[in-house]
This record gives sequence, C-alpha cells and structure tokens, in this order.
Amino acid sequence: MAKITLITGSGKGKTSTSMGHIYLERFRGKRIIVAQFLKTGKDCGECYFLKRFDSLKWFTFGKDEFLVSEKQIEEFRQIVREGIDEVFEEINKNKTDVLLLDELGTALFYNLLTWENLQPLLEKVEEEIIITGREIPEIFKGKFDEMIEIKEIKHPFNNGILARKGIDY
Repeated sequence: MAKITLITGSGKGKTSTSMGHIYLERFRGKRIIVAQFLKTGKDCGECYFLKRFDSLKWFTFGKDEFLVSEKQIEEFRQIVREGIDEVFEEINKNKTDVLLLDELGTALFYNLLTWENLQPLLEKVEEEIIITGREIPEIFKGKFDEMIEIKEIKHPFNNGILARKGIDY
C-alpha cells in the first residue's frame, strides 16, 4: 500500500504545499491524479497551475458555495461520494503512482464520507497518497504514515487585508 501523508492545520498553504509535491513528481514521470473536494476548480491559483499539465488527471468536486449549514450536508455528501467513485474508476482504468485528495480531510471532518468509503480507493494507489484539510477527526490521525501541520501564527485578514486572487485562493 502507498505511503499516506496528511497536510493539515489552521495555517494557509496546505494546497500549495501539496502542489509543490505534485510538481516534483510530475517531472519524475509519475502517473498522477489530483482530486479537489469542496472546490469548483474555477478561478483559483492552483487551477492555473494544474491546467498546464496535460500529463496528469485533475478532478474537482464542489459547489460555488461553502458548506455552512446542516441542510447542505446531504448534498455535499453526495458530491463527495460521487467524486470518490469517479476517482476510483479512473484509477481502475489507469495505474496511478501519486494521488492528491485536496480538502478530503475536511470532508472527513464533516462526516461527508467514512474511512471505509475511502479505503478501496487508497489500496489502488502505487506509491503515495496526499490528503489535505484544515481539520481532521482525531480518530483518523493514526491512519497516516506522515503528518504535516501548517500552523497560523499571524494572518493578514486580522489586519483587514482581504484574500487576494492568485495568492490566497
């Protein structure tokens, strides 16, 4: 089974860190799938990056709005589960060395899927799996071979500086 890395924490840069890893693996000739959950793939910094590489598969499974209420849970759960199924289907068709599941930790935190839903997918990856997400339930932390925490110490938003396109999103 592949090595599983979690990139988590309150600080910004979890997706950017994982994209740096994907960039290196792409130049090593690895077969890569990037699946972003709870994101639309529209007008974001990593979107421009990922569109440049036709040698990797990129999927997005999200909505234009954030998950903010209990009423949305079932709709988001359906989106995430369909995304997992689509990625599983792609891996069954084409071997995959490296799999990035961006924001899947957040999906686990909000109980949009279970580890059991995820396990068959993880078993199909050859070398490495990276999962990102701000929060992840404590119960899952033992499932990872490597954990990286990105901690917020100071943030420009606290000084009235809004998120900047291409830098913060």
